Amino acid sequence: MQGTRVVFLERGRVEVEDFSVAPVASHQALIRTEVSAISAGTELTTLLGGRGTERYPSYPGYSNVGVVEEIGPEVTACKPGDRVITLGQHASHFLVDLSSDRAAGQVYLEPVPAGVGAVEASFAILGSIAMHGVRKAEPQLMQSAVVIGQGVIGQLIAQLARLAGCSPVIGIDVFPLRLEKARQSGTRMVIDAVNMDVDAAVSAATHERGVDLGFDATRSPQTILTLMRIAAQSGKIIIVGSSPGKVAISVYDELQLKELTIVGAHQPKAPLVAHPYFAWTQGRNRLAFLDLLRDGLVRVDHLVTHRVAPHEAPRVYEMIREGGANWLGVVFTW
Repeated sequence: MQGTRVVFLERGRVEVEDFSVAPVASHQALIRTEVSAISAGTELTTLLGGRGTERYPSYPGYSNVGVVEEIGPEVTACKPGDRVITLGQHASHFLVDLSSDRAAGQVYLEPVPAGVGAVEASFAILGSIAMHGVRKAEPQLMQSAVVIGQGVIGQLIAQLARLAGCSPVIGIDVFPLRLEKARQSGTRMVIDAVNMDVDAAVSAATHERGVDLGFDATRSPQTILTLMRIAAQSGKIIIVGSSPGKVAISVYDELQLKELTIVGAHQPKAPLVAHPYFAWTQGRNRLAFLDLLRDGLVRVDHLVTHRVAPHEAPRVYEMIREGGANWLGVVFTW
């Protein structure tokens, strides 16, 4: 069987190629992809070699929703015809290894709940990234929160922070489209960082106290300086975005005097297997996000600005490279 997939052939070069789909082994399930969502920050960093450790060719994507087309005789987790979410790449077909000797949690395949569409479900992995960041913040009722960067992850962090009891929740960005989408997401206060005084606006919204929780959902290391400046005494800063690069801070003036806490939130570090002291595994967060979608407690439908065919991949990634003015959520429809 022949399939199609997106590939980063080398740094900065995107292609779409055909590949041979391997026969289904006894412990595998073959998924025919319906939708795969682009994780813009992670995939752009990989495409541009932002970490310096990338190897090419690279096959992007980890937010895949499809239909089970065939299973091996040892598979009991799904059946043909099931709609499932997996960590599959941007490819028309994807084999999921469900062998029992794999470490628990390393394989991800879960049914999509009734009432949740394929496009919505494709955001569950991105939702789990946002959820892990909010959990690392340990929000308390009526703490104020700022989310800088209103891409998909930032939009979802803001929605989840409100569900966790934060108020006010403030969204900050430089692009009008993303600020308008934030309003549609339910973020009542948004700050245009180009045309507004961010520090003054946050101070007024927090009664001059500063913000309790500051989330960085950007690709810019400079964002941390803004978050430190607008943070309340003993505030907490949570780094959720992929921010290649370095930034200089004044440890005493900007960090120690305010007794700030800076937390890195990297979703792959969430446990694969539940632990008594941290029960929220990667898989459990994904399932929780799907439940929130099903129950209408979070929304992603309005965040999708582009639904594109796979052959448009080179153009789509070029659009992403040019900046976030005219797009937000991007999905491949297979």
